[in-house]
Amino acid sequence: MLPNLKSRRITGLQLAGKHLGPVAKCPPRYSEEDWDYNNKIKFRITCDQEKLAERIVEESRRVVDETKDTTKSWQREVEHHMRERTSEIRFLVDELNRQKKTATLEDEALNTYRNRVLNCIEFLKDKSLAICKQCLILREGRIGVDLCDDEVDRSLRRELKVIKGCQGLADAALKEAEEQIRKLRAAIYLLDQDLAAKDKSLAIDEKNLKLKDFQHDLGKGQDLSKQHCQFSLTEWQAQTYENLEANAKALVSAGQLRAYIDLLLKQVCEDMQNQTDRTNEAFERRISETKHVKQCLENKHKDTMDHIHQVQRNMTELEKEMMDKQRAITLCQTRLSNRAHRPGLELTCDMVQDALYNELQALKASVCKLNQKLNENKASMRYLMHVQVMQEEEINIKANTCKIDEVDCMTLRQALKYQTF
Repeated sequence: MLPNLKSRRITGLQLAGKHLGPVAKCPPRYSEEDWDYNNKIKFRITCDQEKLAERIVEESRRVVDETKDTTKSWQREVEHHMRERTSEIRFLVDELNRQKKTATLEDEALNTYRNRVLNCIEFLKDKSLAICKQCLILREGRIGVDLCDDEVDRSLRRELKVIKGCQGLADAALKEAEEQIRKLRAAIYLLDQDLAAKDKSLAIDEKNLKLKDFQHDLGKGQDLSKQHCQFSLTEWQAQTYENLEANAKALVSAGQLRAYIDLLLKQVCEDMQNQTDRTNEAFERRISETKHVKQCLENKHKDTMDHIHQVQRNMTELEKEMMDKQRAITLCQTRLSNRAHRPGLELTCDMVQDALYNELQALKASVCKLNQKLNENKASMRYLMHVQVMQEEEINIKANTCKIDEVDCMTLRQALKYQTF
C-alpha cells in the first residue's frame, strides 16, 4: 500500500507554544527518490480510482439494466393481471347486464300479469258480484206464489259462492305477485349496485392500462403499499355470484308465478263462464216455464170469458123465458078469474077448468125450474168472475216474473262475458 507520506510532510511544521498552532517554516527539500516515489504513488492512486470508477460504472449499468428489466417484467405482469382482471370484470359486467335485462323484462311481464289479476278482481267485484246480487234483489220483487226458492235462486247463490271463491284466489295471487315483484326489484337493485361498482372498477383498471411511465401527466402517486384491501377475491366473487344466484331464483319464481297466474285466470274464467251459463240456462228454463204457464192462463182466461158470456146469454134467455112463463101464468089466471064469473050451474069443473088448473100448475113448476137454473147460472157467474179475477192476478204475477227474469236480470247478465283478462 501507499507509504505514510504524511509524516514526511509534517516534518516541515513546528509548534510555537503550548496553545499555539503550527508555524510554517521553509519547506524542506525532497530527494529525487521522493519525487519519483511520489509520482508513482499518485499514478497508482489514479489508476486504482479509475478502475474503481469503471467497475462502479459497469456495476451501475448492470443494475440499471437489471432494474429496467425487472421494472418491465413487473409492468408486463401487472398489465397482464390487469387485462385478465378487466376481462373478468367485463365478463361479469356483461353477465350482470344480461341478468338485469332479463330481470327488467320479467319485472315488466310480471307487472302486466299483476294488472291482469287486478282487472280480474275488478271485473269480479264491479260486474259479476254486483250483477249477481242485483239479480237476487230484483227477484225479491216477485209477488205471490212466484216468490219461491226455485232453481234460478239456487243457481244465483251457487254463482255468488263461486264468485267469492274466485275473488279469494285472485286476491292471494295478487299478493304473491306484489311480493314477487318486490323481490325481483330488490334483486335488480343489488345488480345495479354491483354493476355500478364494477363499472367504476373497470374504468379505473382500463385507465391504468393506458397509463405509461413515459407520460408527463401522471401526477403524483401516493405510496399505498401499506394499505390493505378490505375484501378478498373469493369474497368479491362470492358476492357477485350470490347476486346472480338471487336474481336467477327470483326469475325462476317469477316465471313459475306467471304460469300459475295464467292457469288461475284461465280456470277462473272457465269456472265463472260455466256457472254463468248454468245460471242463464236456469233463467231461460224458468222464463220458458213462466211464459208457458202464463200462456195457459191466458188461454184459460179466454175460455173463462167465453163461459161468462155464454152464462150471461143463458141467463138472459132464462129471464126472457121466465117473463114469458109469467105472462102465460097471468093469462091462465085471467082465464080462471073470468070463468069464475060464470052464472049458476055454468060454474062447473069441466075439462077447460081442469086444463087451466093443470096449465097453471105446469107453468108454476116451469117458473120454479127456470128460477132454479137462473140461480145456478148466477152462482156459476159469480164463480166464473172469481176465477177470472184469479186468472188475471196470476197472469199479472207471471208477467211481473217474466219482466224481472227476462228484461231486468237477463239484460244485466248480458255484460257477463268472461275472457282471460
